[in-house]
Amino acid sequence: MIKKSLTIFFLALVFSNFLYSQKLEVGLKGGSNLATQKLSSIQGVESITGYHLGGFVYIKLPFLFGIQVEGQYSTQGSEFLVNQLINKNNLSYLNIPILFRNDFGPFNFHFGPQFGLLTDAKLSVNGVKNNFKNQLLDRDFSFVAGLGVRLPANFGLTLRYVKGLTNISDTNIINSETKNTMFQISIRYSIIKWGKKKKENE
Repeated sequence: MIKKSLTIFFLALVFSNFLYSQKLEVGLKGGSNLATQKLSSIQGVESITGYHLGGFVYIKLPFLFGIQVEGQYSTQGSEFLVNQLINKNNLSYLNIPILFRNDFGPFNFHFGPQFGLLTDAKLSVNGVKNNFKNQLLDRDFSFVAGLGVRLPANFGLTLRYVKGLTNISDTNIINSETKNTMFQISIRYSIIKWGKKKKENE
């Protein structure tokens, strides 16, 4: 029993020392989406504006990259004409990007996968909205790449491109391909910054 307790204590000490030697950052973020979709059956698809709100956790690991995990509510979709009628896809997702991040000075480059869970889907035809969530998959998978910069007072700015890799149409119902794409601009605010400090312009 004593040996087991000492082992647990030793492992906890090693783990806490490891965390202390790293950088941990926790914060909030939000901003604007410029979203569109690739629709295989429709030409002339246009972008719409949306927004995203959420938070992030960043852990700097003892090698080149750190890991940044986010959770964000995001509104996106597209606009297009069918028989001279304005159609607008309004989709809402809970997106979870899991990103590799490399800091260089006040800047960072990040990339990685994003997993999305569809929470709502409305098709608006000339302003009349209809629910069409049952015609779409409830999940999305994307690739994310972006740049960030630190700003004063624990703020930061992020520019990001999100490329959908999944056909989100339920092919049992819709005989066409739909993929999400968007640009994001975000403001982030770090609530917690903890760990070993380096000589940098925080």
